[in-house]
Amino acid sequence: MALLDEVKTALRVSTTDPNITAQISRLIEEAKLDLCRTADIAEDKVITEAPDVLIKGAIICYVGYVWSADPTEKDRLKACYDDYKAKLSMSSDYSTYGGDGND
Repeated sequence: MALLDEVKTALRVSTTDPNITAQISRLIEEAKLDLCRTADIAEDKVITEAPDVLIKGAIICYVGYVWSADPTEKDRLKACYDDYKAKLSMSSDYSTYGGDGND
């Protein structure tokens, strides 16, 4: 399943309206850039056609956070996204800082 379809499913959006689909696609790209620029996640882990499940989870939380109108849900998804970012940025498998993981 394509990332866009997975995000739409998570948002409970089934429309094929091109404007809504374009808006969700922009939010996905925004999430990818945010992960790379603010969490120092390596671009090759994020900017790909098939990111792994941890990256997908972070993207889904980001898009849900921006998309949601419910303040409680926004807070929950923002906290979830921040948690993903923190964990991903500390992992030598994702961080741009490199290292061999034996530090």
